[in-house]
Amino acid sequence: MDFVLYLEMHQPLEIKRDPVGRVSSWLDLVDWDASRKRFEEVSGRCYAPLLKMLEELAPQGLRVTVRVSGVLLEQAERWGRSLLEGLGRLVSRGALELIAGPYFNTPLVLPLEELVEQTRLHVSKLRELFGVEAKVCANPYLAYSDDLGSALSDGLGMKAVLAEGASHLLAWRAPYFVYKHPSRSLLLLMRDPNLSNEVAFGLGRWLTASALAERASRAEGHVVVVGVPAETFGLAVPASSGAFEFLRWLPRELAKYPWVQFATPSEVVERYEPVDVLSAANPVSWLESKDLKPLTESPLQQASLSLLLELRRRAREAGLVEAWRLLTQADLLLASRGVTSATRLLKAVCALRGSLG
Repeated sequence: MDFVLYLEMHQPLEIKRDPVGRVSSWLDLVDWDASRKRFEEVSGRCYAPLLKMLEELAPQGLRVTVRVSGVLLEQAERWGRSLLEGLGRLVSRGALELIAGPYFNTPLVLPLEELVEQTRLHVSKLRELFGVEAKVCANPYLAYSDDLGSALSDGLGMKAVLAEGASHLLAWRAPYFVYKHPSRSLLLLMRDPNLSNEVAFGLGRWLTASALAERASRAEGHVVVVGVPAETFGLAVPASSGAFEFLRWLPRELAKYPWVQFATPSEVVERYEPVDVLSAANPVSWLESKDLKPLTESPLQQASLSLLLELRRRAREAGLVEAWRLLTQADLLLASRGVTSATRLLKAVCALRGSLG
């Protein structure tokens, strides 16, 4: 049985509190000092020690799957080339698979054609920086639907998608098998919500590498997918609480179960045939409600989304599509449940609208 450790890496660019003047490019909307400070903080506490640990553990068989947003890749190009170099070394050693997703970490509440176009941009960026040709993809919060799967298969020729193994989607099925899209050849790998939440919320508290390995070894099927934000290690759970020691021990503990091996999604879909068709007529995600409501349920979020949808065509025509995309980052929309974050986003959206005439 295969064990896939999936890490989602994204740090949003900070938006100015009060954008003033005409927006002539997306650069005008960014608070560069705050963005750099945040990037350096997260890199120091999470990315740098995480990549160092992954390199140390590669000889022990630890392999990971990572989606690094295009926004974060661009920040690394500006302020942290060592992050790109570390990722590149892991890729060249076969210890890391980079998968694709929306370049600006745009969520599934925006038009499908936009997500496909951004994923195409991300595939191109991964090819440019690392020489890889991504054929597996994932969306922010592992959001997925049948329509998205069709669009990714038809538009980009994707082979597989990582998605949330929500209980209402799987019904009587287990998340430990490879599934198939209802009408495309696209294969689906499902995140195990229980084991993933153990890592997200139990790391540094009650969870040990031994306990996770033992529980994973008892799964019956093709693959166990554990997926969390990369920032879990060192940021959400500090190094002083054992975040990186957990990773240090994980290969040793999994090695106690010789029928379990680290793998990448591309290897999994090559190794196993799908056992069943799985249909997600409505979107699922790893957000707390297992759908997209946390991105859309508040009046403030609805106002931001309404304006963004209204401006998409005009922004493209005016050559400001990147400014528009910057404001669609999933983190910004999720945070807009709160008044302070929503106000900042709405100010930026209104500044963009004013610049479009």
